[in-house]
Amino acid sequence: MLRKLCSIDAAERDRAEAHSGAVATGAIPYTEENRRLCEPQFEFVTPQQLVAIDFFLSMHHYAPHAFPALAIWHDVNVLGRRYPTPTLAPLPKTDIVLHGWYAVGQYDKEAPVTGLRSFDAEQWNPYRHPGRPGRYARTTGGEQTVYFEEASQFEVDAEAACLFVTCTYDTAFMLDTQHRHAIDSAHFWLNEGIVKLPTGMAQRYQDMAKRGQYFARLAQRLNLTPAELDVHLVANATGDADHAKLLGYDPMQLNLFAEAA
Repeated sequence: MLRKLCSIDAAERDRAEAHSGAVATGAIPYTEENRRLCEPQFEFVTPQQLVAIDFFLSMHHYAPHAFPALAIWHDVNVLGRRYPTPTLAPLPKTDIVLHGWYAVGQYDKEAPVTGLRSFDAEQWNPYRHPGRPGRYARTTGGEQTVYFEEASQFEVDAEAACLFVTCTYDTAFMLDTQHRHAIDSAHFWLNEGIVKLPTGMAQRYQDMAKRGQYFARLAQRLNLTPAELDVHLVANATGDADHAKLLGYDPMQLNLFAEAA
């Protein structure tokens, strides 16, 4: 989806450039309407939105490497690739199949995780950011993480995002980060203050990061592709009844909230 949206944005910029050239050469008349059409009329994915997408994708176990969303943007806007939107026939709605529960313990049963903690950032922050009050931060749950800043809601610094996407993230940067783990870019956005977390919500993002990193490392440990990992998780899932037993749920115990409703 991101590839297609970036391709649409690129096509609109190409249209505006061609239209501007036609106006300049006199191929079409110079009118107020044609002058306005010399500029792109829309942009689906701004640099600020791209950074937000990249941050969340970086915490997903399907992300192949660091800066996954920026790599797609670079693929379209710098390398010139285009991904047209196909015309698809509508499909009937289907129910979501629940495959069961997969035991992960404290996200440590089959693979280790660190979530949003970055040992590299902890080592380098005293040198790169000497004015900070600490080398790292802690969530509301007490877990140590990479340094981060907070705002009233999830926030991306638009100016810093535009500067990084359009000026810093070049082909050399893209190639250099292809071998880095996806979670590394989530660490970067937080540590540089480009992404700010909602006040008091850091533990939720830490849990998201640990979940994604756990399954990414599980796939790495078992040498599985994303499709093979899905098959593995479904094949080894626990049903609702067994899951309730593991949680110590007593089916004879009345649910007061359900009774009240």
